[in-house]
Amino acid sequence: MKNVIGPYSQKGATLIVVLVMLILIMLVGTWAIRGSITSLNIATNAQAQALLTQNSDSVFFSMENKTSDKLNFANMRIGDGILAYVLRPENKGKELVFCIRGNNEDNLAGTRLASVIYWEGSTIKNADMGANGFCKADRTTDFISGRKAVLTQVAIRAAENEDWDGLVEVGDIESSKGIGNQKVILTATSILPNFSTASISDINSCLKGYTSFVDQVLNNATVTDCLANKNVPYSTQDMEYTLTQSAS
Repeated sequence: MKNVIGPYSQKGATLIVVLVMLILIMLVGTWAIRGSITSLNIATNAQAQALLTQNSDSVFFSMENKTSDKLNFANMRIGDGILAYVLRPENKGKELVFCIRGNNEDNLAGTRLASVIYWEGSTIKNADMGANGFCKADRTTDFISGRKAVLTQVAIRAAENEDWDGLVEVGDIESSKGIGNQKVILTATSILPNFSTASISDINSCLKGYTSFVDQVLNNATVTDCLANKNVPYSTQDMEYTLTQSAS
């Protein structure tokens, strides 16, 4: 007895082949889409990190350009200058904080644009000079550009290894001559609030409720620790500057 393969059997085999091919095409398409999404995420993350780094770097360029001018440098060390404040002995352990705002002609103009934050025991103090210096994610004027993408907050303090016996005791550049070199640390933290699932209040609390450095006694959390815990994209960079006296 012979087995005969009829036309209906051939049509059934063709259908199976077509279904297998469709499944393979779907799998290949799914892998391609997943690969594209992964590549897009990598590209987006790289672009975001580059944007954050550039904004933090711009703070250091501004600081270096400003201090390269002798008159500006002198003004920063007297009166309400930002260097005059952090180098006074009574301000040891305090950070001067200011938000880099796109509408400000000079964000390093003086302490009138800043706030101060420090630890008193295990309690954070941030109200001595008001809160205007801290960046706020819900204040549109605090963003660097009209795109309202990046916030950059800067903190400046005297270096921990500073010889405080030789610091300026009064806001007079003449009286500070001959005291040797002094060191300050500038910390620039840039964030992308809109790339985070954290609430505005949580982001603001991070920027206002922590110093940028770790106290050796308290071993406290920092601004960046808080931002990282809230999954807020950020870039933090530190730069230490040695302030040398002019020969003139």
